[in-house]
Parts: sequence; C-alpha cells; structure tokens
Amino acid sequence: MDIRGPRLRKPSDEALEFTSSMAQDGRIARHVVAVNMAHMLELVASGEVDESVGGQCLKFLLRATTSIPSGSKAEDYHQQLEQDAVDALGVDTAGYLNYGKSRNDQVATALRMELRLRIVALLKAVSGLQDSILTFAKEHPSDIMPGYTHLQRAQPITVSHHMFAHFDSLQRDTERLLQLYSRVNLSPMGSAAMAGTSAKIDRRAVATALGFDGIMSNAMDGVASRDFALEALSVASMVSLNTGRLAEELILWSSAEFGFVEMDDAYAASSSIMPQKKNAVVAEMVRAKEGSVIGSLVSVFSILKALPYSYNLDLQEATPHLWRAMDDAVDSVRLISGVLKTLRFNSKAAHDAVASDASTAVGLANYLVKQNDLSFREAHAMVGRAVKSAAEKNQSLRAFVGSGGLATLDGKKIHINQATLTKLLDPRSFLESIATEGGSNPKFIPEEMSKRRKQLASNKAGASRFEEGLDEAERKLRAKASGIAREVKSRK
Repeated sequence: MDIRGPRLRKPSDEALEFTSSMAQDGRIARHVVAVNMAHMLELVASGEVDESVGGQCLKFLLRATTSIPSGSKAEDYHQQLEQDAVDALGVDTAGYLNYGKSRNDQVATALRMELRLRIVALLKAVSGLQDSILTFAKEHPSDIMPGYTHLQRAQPITVSHHMFAHFDSLQRDTERLLQLYSRVNLSPMGSAAMAGTSAKIDRRAVATALGFDGIMSNAMDGVASRDFALEALSVASMVSLNTGRLAEELILWSSAEFGFVEMDDAYAASSSIMPQKKNAVVAEMVRAKEGSVIGSLVSVFSILKALPYSYNLDLQEATPHLWRAMDDAVDSVRLISGVLKTLRFNSKAAHDAVASDASTAVGLANYLVKQNDLSFREAHAMVGRAVKSAAEKNQSLRAFVGSGGLATLDGKKIHINQATLTKLLDPRSFLESIATEGGSNPKFIPEEMSKRRKQLASNKAGASRFEEGLDEAERKLRAKASGIAREVKSRK
C-alpha cells in the first residue's frame, strides 16, 4: 500500500526532486525513529493501540535503518520510514504508526532534538576555546604587549588582560547558549498537523520520553514556529563573530609587521610559488566562516519572512542553513582553539613594541593633574603638545620631557625628576598604577584567573548535564520499547 493515499496522482520526478528533503534528512533520521517510538509507547499506554500491534511496530523501529536509501522516491525520511514499516508489517499493523500525529509535529520535534545536540557540541567547543585562552594567559601571566584602539597602539596591557577580554565575550555566548537550550528543549509532539488530536496522547509523557523539559503550549505554534532556529543561528553568529575577532588578531600578530606570534605548522600553509611564505590559512578560514554563518542567519530570516500560520513547506528550506551554520561555528571554534594551544608568543617583540612609544602618556597626564593643580584637560593638552614636539624632534617622549620640554612648551615651572619620569612612562609601572577593578594591573591576574576558571567549570558541567540527560532519555526509551517488543514476541 502506498501511504500517500489515493487523493492525488504521484508527483512528477522533477517536482519530487525539487520538494524532497531526503538529501538533508540523514541529520534527523535517528530522532524520527525515536519520536515514533515514544509516540507508539504512549498509544499503547493509553489503550489506543493494542500492545501486540504496538510491540510489532516497536520491534520494527528498534531495527530501523537511519541511513537514507539511494534512489528513494519518498518526499522525506518520515514518509520513507512509515512506508518501510507498512511494507514489512502490513498496513493493519504499521498503519497505526501515524495515528494521532503528523509529519508537521514530528519534523518540528526531530529538528529540536538534533539542534539540542548541536547546542551541546557548540557549548563544549566554546568551553574548549575558553580553556585554551586561560592556558595561554597562564603561560604569559604578566607579559606586556600593546593594547590597540583604531588598530593604533593605545596603552600597554598584559597578555592575560587581552585574553580575559576574549574569554568574557565567549562567556556571554555560553550564557546565551544555555538559555537557548531551555527554549529549544520543548516538545511539539501531540500538536499533530496544527490543531492537536482526539487520540489519547499524554503530551508531557512523550516529551519526557524524548528528553524534553516540557511542551510547546500551542499546537499551531508548535508545528509552525522556527524562531528557535533563528535564535540558534543568532547565537552561532555571535560565537563566530567573537571567534573571528580572535582569528583576525592572530593573523595580524603573526605578520612580520607585528611579529608577536608564530603559528604552528599544523595550522599554516606555504605558498605554491614563494618558498619563504607561512600563511595563517586556518585562522583565515575561521574569519571567512564568520561570514557564512551570518549569511545563513540572513537566509533563514528571509525564508521565514511573512509566512502565514501554520505549516508551510518553506520551512523545509531553512533547515540546511541551520545545520551548515552550526557545523561551521563548531568547527571554527575547535580549530582556533587548536591554533591558540600551539601558538608561540614572542614576549620580547611584544614588549619592545611598547617600550619606546608614547602609549603611557596618559600616566604622565594623570601625574600632572595630581601634582601641579591642573585640570585633566589642561594636562591632556600639555602632554599632547609634548608628544607632537618630541615626534618633530625625532625624540622619545621620555627624552623630550626629561630635557625640560614641558616647561618650555607651556611657560610653567613644571619639573619632573628623572626617576619619577622613568617610572611614569615605564609600561610595567604604568600597569601597576592602575587601580580600577577589571583593569590590566598584573596584581589582579590571579583573582581574575580564578574567577574565570570557576565560570569555565560551571560551563562544562552544564554541557555535561545536558548531554547526560539526553543519553539517559534515549537509553530509557529504547529499553522500554525493547521490553514491550520482547513481551509480544514471548506471547507468540
């Protein structure tokens, strides 16, 4: 029996190929089988389906292949699975599989089940990158490097301070992923096509069996909403953006113009013509994937725009973008983590970059405010003119001020002894003078590191809790299905 029924003639091969999702359904096949198991178990528990019939269906599902057959003429894996069951068991038995459910609620549920796994994978990848960041910071706890604004040297900072900034941006991504998981982990099953079903289905029991925390409250919203996909793509885009910023910095720092780092050969490539080249190709691809993930977000927004409730096949077109973006995000995070783990940092080059420039000038301005009864704006202007004059004379700021440049410029009796001047303009002394929480004073590093290690441990525990919960739900579901299937077999 063809389960599509007699209402319509078979679609043309061209139309079927155009509308079929079989090529993408391999991602959700295992979840479709699980949904059918949980649904059938509930039909048996409620008395809607005889246990012997349900047991045969469950036995089939336990053995069902989740590989997509080549040359299939099915519209999707949902149809293929049911057709295979009908062919194997007969319509009088397998015909109950779809009683009380629709492909609409089934696919919405399977998508959420697969997305849960992708969220966990991204959570674990981000935690891995955060771990690499903290390890790198620990290896260079108080090494000094330039901090940049507008890609111009601004003020000295420590490597740890810079790395903590990347950690914290990823921490917000982690918090978004944890919140996203709770919204994804709601079951649409029992919504049927859009209005619910008269079959006796305990939706919450089915949800629990599939590892969900609860159910979608409205049946129409349950089958037609894809904002969970948009939210996942949004968070993946932010993860990719933050990962791409780190990748961009590593690309810059590895250039001869900066010379702060050297990437391991495992994450670089040479040139086909220039034998001296070492190109940061992995970091470049991470940077490029950022655009691909954002592109998928825009694509899905465009697909969902102005769709009426409830289900439309347009929703099917959004799914490949979701999987591709989640894959790209996870791969990018994992790879840049590998780059960072094997990175060689040139502490001398980074320190030399700030040793003779004027990036500690604000320290001098602050000193003038405190010691010479000047407003900050007056002190700022005075130091700014000193920096300009020193540059015109091809002198360092320290040499110019040490020779009495400030007093000469402004006609005021301002004298700074050489020891004080050296300390004011020294990068490490500058850092040690910083008093505000969250600043780059090296003395803050141990406490800041400890705080972030605790956050990382909590992140890893959250991902493990989700993963273990899903594994346990799947184990219990299959065990229960196996029990009924064995019981039916033993009666025979």
